[in-house]
Amino acid sequence: AARCVGRAEMGFHRLVLPLFLIGCLVLLAVSLSTSGEASTTVVPSFSPPDQGQPRANQGLVRARRRRRRRHIAEQWQPWAEQEDLVGESNASNHQDLEEASPPPPPAADPTCHTAEHRGYAGDGAVVWGMSFKLPSAGECCAACKAHAAVCGDPQNEGKPWWPSRPELLCPKRKAKVCQIWTWCPEEQCFAFDVHKHTRGECWLKYQDTDPTRPKDPHFGHTTYPEVMRNAPRRTWPWAVAEDVWPGPMPLCVPWTSGVLAPASTEIVTSEPNDRWRERWCKKHGPCD
Repeated sequence: AARCVGRAEMGFHRLVLPLFLIGCLVLLAVSLSTSGEASTTVVPSFSPPDQGQPRANQGLVRARRRRRRRHIAEQWQPWAEQEDLVGESNASNHQDLEEASPPPPPAADPTCHTAEHRGYAGDGAVVWGMSFKLPSAGECCAACKAHAAVCGDPQNEGKPWWPSRPELLCPKRKAKVCQIWTWCPEEQCFAFDVHKHTRGECWLKYQDTDPTRPKDPHFGHTTYPEVMRNAPRRTWPWAVAEDVWPGPMPLCVPWTSGVLAPASTEIVTSEPNDRWRERWCKKHGPCD
């Protein structure tokens, strides 16, 4: 009986040990399965949260989504800019070109009444153009306006009227102010006189009669008559030395002129004091 009891105890121990090992294996398997499920539920940050989750968990998931999106955007943006997939570089280059390009020129001031190929004479000059040069017709007109505005006020007698030329002063006696301007746009501008007229000359003139009827030695024509251009130099209306103008007479009147008047004013040329064109054409013409 004692041997049977001993054998039974030995059999019992032999049975318990395998069962214990099997139980440990089962617990280990369950633990691994649980940890795997937990890990798989954390990784996907873009999966929609379970509607049954608490609000705190939903907020955590949304925060993870935002972080993930920012991370993807940060990784993608430099490459996209390098490849110009979003057109950002083209847009910036276009903007740079617009900023670097010069702005379009402003519209001509309609109160200047600028007329090309016209050499208005008026009755005299208030500013001698050979010693007063400006880079554009617009600035010449602006100078005429400045002279009229500043020197037209008796309180400004003896004061400078053009900022860049402080030595130019308004007359100390009641004098004429600029109404008509004439500007030389070419390297040399032809004229029937003894002077060599060069680019930029700005002549500021006045006229005793209505300046909106500027006196024009060319009688409104913008070209020299063909018969005059083909005539020998010795028969020209006025002597012009060859060292002043060595070539033939030009086709077009080179000067640009204008009148200060409201924009709606119609400018009509009138006959000059010296009717040299008319006299010459009667003698050598016809001119028209």
